[in-house]
Order: sequence, then structure tokens, then C-alpha cells
Amino acid sequence: MLIVGGGFAGVTAALELAKRCAGALPVHITLISDRNFFLFTPMLAEAATGAVEARHVVYPIRPLCGARGVEFGEMFVEAIDLARHKLVARHSRSSLRQEVQYDRLILALGARPNVAMVPGVAEHALTFKAAGDAVQIRNHVIDLFEAAALTEDPWTRRKLLTFVVVGAGHAGTELMAALEELTRGILIRHYPSLAADMVRLVLVGSAILPQTATNLAAYTKEQLLRRGIEIEASRAAKVSPEGLSLADGRLVPSQCVIWTAGNRVNEVVSNLALPKTRDGRLKVNEFFEVEGAPGVYALGDNAAQSDPHSKELYPATAQVALRQGRALAEQLVAELTGRTRRPFDFRLLGEMVPLSRRTAVADLRGLKLTGFPAWFLWKTVYMLKLPTLASRFRVVLDWTVELFFERDVSELRVDGEHAT
Repeated sequence: MLIVGGGFAGVTAALELAKRCAGALPVHITLISDRNFFLFTPMLAEAATGAVEARHVVYPIRPLCGARGVEFGEMFVEAIDLARHKLVARHSRSSLRQEVQYDRLILALGARPNVAMVPGVAEHALTFKAAGDAVQIRNHVIDLFEAAALTEDPWTRRKLLTFVVVGAGHAGTELMAALEELTRGILIRHYPSLAADMVRLVLVGSAILPQTATNLAAYTKEQLLRRGIEIEASRAAKVSPEGLSLADGRLVPSQCVIWTAGNRVNEVVSNLALPKTRDGRLKVNEFFEVEGAPGVYALGDNAAQSDPHSKELYPATAQVALRQGRALAEQLVAELTGRTRRPFDFRLLGEMVPLSRRTAVADLRGLKLTGFPAWFLWKTVYMLKLPTLASRFRVVLDWTVELFFERDVSELRVDGEHAT
């Protein structure tokens, strides 16, 4: 059994399979990922703004899998040969390629930021998808504050202190709220020559939380506007060293444009000659079987699977990926033991969006919460979803420390990293 992808879907499927097969079925499970850690993405905005330590939301895959007997390889998957049941992979620091055979293949390679949507994004914008992105964003924001404190030119200072997030979905809205708290609530106290009204925050998106209940989206928009965050409905047209150009011709001068406006399926998956949806996801049935590829399954961001309740495709979210990983493991074990497989049938639990400053919005199957109750619920739920007891303790300790002490505002660069 070969699983490719070290996100929620891939790691969950590997661990659940190993648990169910232990001592009962002679199944060899191999997990391949281009990174040797699992990232808890729901807390990425907190890591980017220092509310939790970045290393506390990443967890090494080898200890997680090794305890269950899952073989792990840190490799990039370059191509998949469906006809010959093999894939080609290599390590990031080696030119040597390795062919890996499989009997059954589970595709959980995830998605990447779609930087090709608008000219200049790849060259001049920061992305918000990986653990390294969180560190880079935090360093860049602090670096811009340092530069702004050293200039007397109002126009230059304004450009340095303008922070733009493109994309007003869950990730963009959450990140913008966290940036507002970091810049105007924390950093500004350490720069006597700067004032909070010098910081400009711009969220670009046609609608705030477009897939969220209308009243919660309206509450979120009200909260952002009350904090002085500008909401720009015009479409992004170009990113340049000067800032963000909008479709109506206006320019938002900035040296910090963060792109959260869309993702694209991993290119290895998009290159497969198999039936896909418009967004590149592979069409699968209720048993995660990929159309036209026997023995191949897809999960998470790679799977276009219909929700039997809403009749729409399941969204590419962590809660869906987790359940899909567990369900596929159960189905495979049932198939191997001759039992009847149960089709995947998961009703979405709802959604929660933290807005920093101890407020959030939540919609839990019709139960709508806002403010502190939603924020406390978000903290509790996601703390319990962390993969290990040690990780939960570390994150709770980070939150507790922040209640009594100032947040660390150190800029930690690695060797070879230069300020922009």
C-alpha cells in the first residue's frame, strides 16, 4: 500500500490503516511526502503572527508513523505511471531518482497556491500555505516595521506599513485579522516614532467569507471595518515591486502583498490523464476510487467527491480530509477481509473562523456563535485535534504565556535570508 502526501488525508489514512491491520493483515504501508513533518494548518495564522511558536504546529512524521510500523520516505513525487503501477520520486537534495512499485496507490498530495492567476504573484507576493510561509510573513512584517522606523519620508513610510492580503475566504480573513492584532496591537508599542494610524491594512476580495452563513459573514465584515481594515472589492490585476494593481486601474502601494486567493491541485495529479473537475481534482466515487484507474484512490484536495447530503462536492478542508482518510482505511480493510464496504457519508460539522482579539465566528450545523464564545470554542476544538498530547501541551502553554506576557517580536532569519 503506497500513500503519497503528508497532509491531513495522507497521514490519517496511513495511521488508521496501520492501526486496523496490526496483527491481523500482512499489509506493508509506505508513506511518501516531500517534507518530513505534518503541518496543522488551522493554526497557521497564529504561527505567522507569533501567537503560537511555528514549530509547535508542525509534527515530525517519522515518530508518528514509526510507532505504527509505517515506512516513510521524504521524497518528491515527479511522475506516476498508472499502467506499470509505479511512480518516480527523488529526495530534495539528490538528483538520484527512485522507482517505487505499488499494488494500491492513495493520492493525497494536496494543493499549492495558484500563483499563476495574476501576473507578478510568483515573483512579488508572499504565499500562505506552508510552515515556511508563516515564518517568512512574520519576519517580513517585522522587517518592514524596522525600516519604517528609520525613514522620515511619509510616502515611503506609508508604503512600508501597508499590508495587503488578497483573498477574503477563510485563510485570508483569518490572516488579516491576525495581522491587525500583530501590527496595531503589539508591534506598534515597540516603535515610538510610529503610530497605529500609520498602519494600513487592505483585504482584497469580492465578498467576505463567501461560503459562510450570511449573518456570520456580515458580522465578520463589521468586525474588520471596526478595526480599521479596508475591504477592497475590486479584482487583483497585477503584483509588482510597487504593490498591488487593481482591475479598475488603482494601485495600492505596498511592499507586503500576501496571496491567499486560490489553490491549484498538485501538478503530479493534474498531469494524470484521468477524468477531473474544472479545478483539477480527480473524480472519485463513494469509495474514493479514481475513475479509469483501478487500484488508485484519491483523498482531500486531490478528490472531487460528491456530498450525498448537499449534492455538491465536498470542500477541500481539514475536517473532510480527516474523515476521508479514516473512511478509506476502513473500506480497504473491509475489502481485504471480504466484508461489505460502507460508502463515505459525512455530514459537514460546520465551520469556525478565528478573528483574533478573542473573537471568532462559528456555524455548527445551524448553531451560530460570534464573539468570545465562538473564539473559546475554536481554541478548545482545535487544541483537542492536535495529533499528540505533547503538541497540545505546547500550544496551550503558548496561549497561556501570551495571557500574561508580551508576544515575542524577534525577527529570526536563517543564513542567506536577506531583508526585502
